[in-house]
Amino acid sequence: MKGEECKPVAFRQRLLILVGWLGGASLFFFLGYLVAGRLISDLPQSCRQPLSCPASVSSQPRTREGLAKALAGMEKRVAACQPPIVVSRRWEIMRSGTHEWSRVKLQWECHDLDFLELLLEVEKEVLARDFNLRILIHLDENTGVLNLLILDGEEVVVVGSFIGSSQEPVLEAKPDRPRLAIVIDDLGRNLERAAELAALPLPLTFAIFPRLENSTRVAAYFADHHRDIILHAPMEPRGYPSVDPGPGALLSTMGEAELSAVLIENLQSLPGIIGVNNHMGSRLTADSQKMAQVMKILKGRNLFFLDSRTIADTVAYKKAVEAGIPALQRDIFLDNVPDEEHIIEQFRALVEIARVKGSAIGIGHPYPETVAALGTLSEMAEQVGVEIVALRELVK
Repeated sequence: MKGEECKPVAFRQRLLILVGWLGGASLFFFLGYLVAGRLISDLPQSCRQPLSCPASVSSQPRTREGLAKALAGMEKRVAACQPPIVVSRRWEIMRSGTHEWSRVKLQWECHDLDFLELLLEVEKEVLARDFNLRILIHLDENTGVLNLLILDGEEVVVVGSFIGSSQEPVLEAKPDRPRLAIVIDDLGRNLERAAELAALPLPLTFAIFPRLENSTRVAAYFADHHRDIILHAPMEPRGYPSVDPGPGALLSTMGEAELSAVLIENLQSLPGIIGVNNHMGSRLTADSQKMAQVMKILKGRNLFFLDSRTIADTVAYKKAVEAGIPALQRDIFLDNVPDEEHIIEQFRALVEIARVKGSAIGIGHPYPETVAALGTLSEMAEQVGVEIVALRELVK
């Protein structure tokens, strides 16, 4: 009996030890949670942001709910400033073929457009970081109108024009019309397609590959018809050598002398060019040293450089500016999806970017769908007061 009585006592002792251990562990983790929370709350706001947006956040603007969330935060901060800015918005449904998305037209009243411009500049970082949205802002001093454009990728999802409520529009002022230019890449293979494009009643600029069988004939044809041509210089992509940029490519493995020899031969093979843009080049245009060498070769030749922006971290435009070469940057690729309705919608986005920035550049290719869509561009631009110009007219 004495041995039997000891069993409940031993069991109770083990149970108390287990409960005590679990309680201590819980207390330890709870205190750790509080301390970690306090440490995080004491960090500066910038340090508490994630290094990159999770997929669920960056994809939000692709839905109406995600765009509404992005706008709600921006409008809340804008409406809270003094003097207050009155915010209202109207939703539209945009369609391109079977693709559909939401677009918002904003109407704001603001006493101080300069202050609103500064406020929106601050919003750029928030929208890019939290929602993967790009914001473009332009304040026209002549008319007292602030234009706003927000893009999700290449889709325009927000447009707005705001007149200060304390000032009257200056009706007498006639500012320069917004301008856009179109470049057609990848020419030099086919003379018939070149003739078809040259016949279009638009001031297009044509980018021609070097060293193809018909490159020289195509260049001569455009020159005979008084059309602007530029060298479409092949440059090494990140997928090289599996992805081949073509003959005359500039490669990251080339020394400065070889790079210079190849580029100069490319330039001399196409008489009459007025500028250069890159074909592919996602690896080379991100290489500061190589792009500095390229610009050193181009300097003094009375040429401009158009950065096709085939990669987000390109330094080509920056290096051209540093070298003192007139430089431009592409705004939109028009026909990554070779569908006529999609291309027309890309034209609409390009027109709106021109209205906000004052100018815009689109790059297309010699696809039948692109040629067909180009027939709609003049009327579209004229309806909103945007002028279509040759690329050289945008060169500063």
